[in-house]
Amino acid sequence: MWFALALGAALAQAGQFAVVKGRGRRLHPFVIMLGTQVLGLAAWTVITWVSGASFAAPWRLAGWVIAAVVLATVMNYLLARASAGGDLSILAPLLAIAPIVSILPDWLFTGTLPGGIGWLGVGVTVLGTMTLSRGETRGFDLRRLFTRDDALCALGAAVTFGFLAAIDRRVAREVGVSAYITAIYLCQAPLTALLLRARHPGMLTASATPSVALTLVLHAAFASASIAMQLAALMLAPVAYVNSVRQLSTVFTVLVGRVLFGEPGLRHRLAGAALMGAGAAVLLFAR
Repeated sequence: MWFALALGAALAQAGQFAVVKGRGRRLHPFVIMLGTQVLGLAAWTVITWVSGASFAAPWRLAGWVIAAVVLATVMNYLLARASAGGDLSILAPLLAIAPIVSILPDWLFTGTLPGGIGWLGVGVTVLGTMTLSRGETRGFDLRRLFTRDDALCALGAAVTFGFLAAIDRRVAREVGVSAYITAIYLCQAPLTALLLRARHPGMLTASATPSVALTLVLHAAFASASIAMQLAALMLAPVAYVNSVRQLSTVFTVLVGRVLFGEPGLRHRLAGAALMGAGAAVLLFAR
């Protein structure tokens, strides 16, 4: 069951990237974030109320919730920025290192580490990163890859997500998925609104068009589905397992970038994406 949930989260995340790339390139990341948070808050408030879950339960772990809010805000900003102005076939494979990053916080919170085969997964994923950085020549150019703004944003999002997932698992197992998501969105939406108003006054009013509204609804739907399935899976399996399966959408995202947006360099990037996805998959057998 957890495998299906994690895979569903992966596919929903790929949908998120495609919506932003196809319809939201001109939107500021804060506008995308705020729309997702407001719509998500409304939907998950209803779900929490209907399911009879406790709205107060997450606040027994207020420190963890605040940490998750900060990490999620940073991650969402980086994802929106990278997917709006970047290359999907660069973005998705770099996000595949999130299972590797999650090993450290998972060890800190639970005292567990991957076995020997898990470290093999780390090596395969690093090789995938090198393959991803190849140009049309046979050389590797990691320095050039990490001078790209979209690559740096994706890398930052992957690191943030690795730590966030470990916190998510700890809190969701104690308070439930719907109450936790509602608490996160309740904190995030006012913060994002204040940041948007302070840094870009008038931008929200200028973005109030039917086309933008449709983009935000589509993005919110994919984002809410992704986080819900991710958290449900985390309640059933360790962080490295769930993040590994979630990142198996890497190859599909590379293909979407090529088919829908004509992104170049498919052969080298697909090879890198496949290696990184394989490395993440090996982590499934780490424990």
